[in-house]
Parts: sequence; C-alpha cells; structure tokens
Amino acid sequence: MKTFLKWTKRIGLGLVTLLILLLLIGFIFERISRNAAEKIKPDGQFVEVDDHRLHYYKKGNGGPTIVFETAFDPAGHLQWYNIQQELPSSYTSISYDRAGILWSERGKNPKSGEEMAKELHLLLEKAKAPKPYILVGHSFGGTLVRFFINKYPKDVAGVIFVDSQCPDDERYLSPELFKMVNQGLPGGFLKFANTFGLVRLMFKGMFPNNKQYAYQNTIMPALLYKSADAVLEEQDQMRPIKKEASKIKSFGAIPLYVLTAADEKRFDSSIKDRKLKTEMLSAWNKMQKDFLLLSTKSKQILIPNSGHYINQEQPQVIESAINDMVNKIVPQK
Repeated sequence: MKTFLKWTKRIGLGLVTLLILLLLIGFIFERISRNAAEKIKPDGQFVEVDDHRLHYYKKGNGGPTIVFETAFDPAGHLQWYNIQQELPSSYTSISYDRAGILWSERGKNPKSGEEMAKELHLLLEKAKAPKPYILVGHSFGGTLVRFFINKYPKDVAGVIFVDSQCPDDERYLSPELFKMVNQGLPGGFLKFANTFGLVRLMFKGMFPNNKQYAYQNTIMPALLYKSADAVLEEQDQMRPIKKEASKIKSFGAIPLYVLTAADEKRFDSSIKDRKLKTEMLSAWNKMQKDFLLLSTKSKQILIPNSGHYINQEQPQVIESAINDMVNKIVPQK
C-alpha cells in the first residue's frame, strides 16, 4: 500500500510538473506570436473617436455608402473583406472593427448599443463616407444597426439584415432553448486560454480553408488575441443591449431586406436534441418573418442551402441584395 501511494504521489507530481511546463511553453509561445503579429500592417485606415482610434476598410467612391456591421465575432471587418472586393467601385463600402477588435483601440466608452452607434457615426463622418448609408448587419450586427437607425434615421437610406439576431428572442423560445442558445462563451476559461496560446488553436478554423480566404487565414488567428477581451465584454453586455434594441420597433419607411438562411440542417451541429432543433427552426423562421414589421417597405429573401454565415457560404446573395437596393435608391440616368 505504501509503495502504491508513493508511486501515486510521484505520478501526480510528474503530471503537475508537466502541466506547468506546458503552460510555460504556451505562455512564451504566445508572447513571441504577439510580437510577430505586431508587424502585420493594418489593411485599412484609422480615425480618432473620442479617446481612441478605430480601424476601417474603405472601397469605392461616391454615394451611397454601404456600412457593414459584423456579428458577435473577433474577425471584425475581415468577415466582409471578400464581399467588398466584388462590389462596384461606383459607390462606397466601409467595414470596420468595433472598439477593441483587431486593430481598433478599446477606448473608455461603454459597450452599449447607443455608444457603439455614436462611434460608428463619428467614424463615417471623419472617413468622409458619402451619405446616405445602407446598413448591412449580420447576426448581432443586425441588433446593433437598430441603434444607428433610431439615432440617425435621416442618414439611413436602406437596411439589410443578414440572418439577423432577434433582440427579444425570449418571446419566441421555450425557457430551456433560450438558456441553451444564450449561454455564451466561457469567459474565464477563454481569458486563461488567451494568455497561454490556446485560443489560437481553438479558433483556427474561423474561415474556410481555401484560396478565397487565404488573406483572412493569414490574419486570423495571428491577431485573435487582440479581439478576445473586447468580444467577451460584448458578450457580458449582450443582454442589456438586446433589451434596449427590442424597444426600437420601427424603421418607418426605410427599405428593409431580410436575408434568411433556409438550410434546415443549419442547427444540426449546435443542437443535438431533435425536439429542440425543430423548435429552434420554427422559432428562427418566425423571428425572421416578424422583422418585416419593422418597415413599411420590407421584403424577405430566403437563402436555400445556407447556414448562419451567409457572408461566407453564399456571399453573392448579399452582393446582389446590396446592388438591388442601391439601384432603387440612386436615380438611374
């Protein structure tokens, strides 16, 4: 028995030593990787917003300006990078990194929907983006553009929801499903993982592994560490942001396109229970349809064979919707 306990202690001590060694290696690797990442040059420009700089990527000339608002996502403007390359240069497109994401500095402003709308508006003014604006919001980005529309309605000529999040989804979901889909990322663990280089491995496959996304796959996960804290902060503020957004119930006569992913298998990987998956499909479709009530000029576009990330799976649909809305807004010569 004594021999067994002796060997157990030795094995335990060996495992602890090995763990400490691995963490030390991970910590050193993370510091070296961050130093290397600092040499990656931003692909866009910067504007000063209050006490910090925001990074944005701008293409094209003339109006209107297509303004992309990213989802709850550490990749920031990179989610729209390929789409911007395909849009005509006859009008402007701008994507950006919210405060603390990628190359944007965090600053001191709170992560509230209204403050983020103010920062975006100031960015557009300083970047001399031609008015009016067409706002394109994916998922959480669809929730955030509500604040911009509510505060600056005269600057907005159109809105495109890309499989947008519903801020009052609790009305549509059972308590069990609501808790499941809103449980969020494990913040404490991710902060720990970010310190010791594990986050780079966890989020390695953020973009498809093909030539089309070679640029994004070079940047991410090299710069992922920059976004981690700000993304977790947005997660912490998600509930109050959604609560305030749910009070914004009308865009008036501002044209609204609701792009909805229509692949019935899109929740297969995240929800295993068949009953809950069926409920989620039904509820999501109802939420998307009810978005049409936000505007007197709205229409829904169903996108077969697409999951939540339409901007990666079928970007041409988004490009087509943008061009269609621009043609309706800009008088044809």
